[in-house]
Amino acid sequence: MIKQLLTATAFFVVATAQAEPHGNCVTNELEDRLITADLAVAVGNCYLAHASEESQAVAALEYAHSWFLQAQALGSSQARRGLDLVEKKLAQAGQAHD
Repeated sequence: MIKQLLTATAFFVVATAQAEPHGNCVTNELEDRLITADLAVAVGNCYLAHASEESQAVAALEYAHSWFLQAQALGSSQARRGLDLVEKKLAQAGQAHD
């Protein structure tokens, strides 16, 4: 029951962060046992949304990449799409700075 409550709370935090463009995404401070594939994808998407903020784009993309990798390791079928998009954006950011 406690695990379900903590997971539901984490989903609420992610949903709130996604709804507010200037809000914060969940950090890696969650215990590994509480992180599900769906939660990792949601947090990855949150960071991906924040990547549009020019000053923090690369950092947000790196966090998104990390969360999508975790989602993939947890068996998410959606993670590959997120990873492909993040890798493309990171490559573009790298070319812009060359």
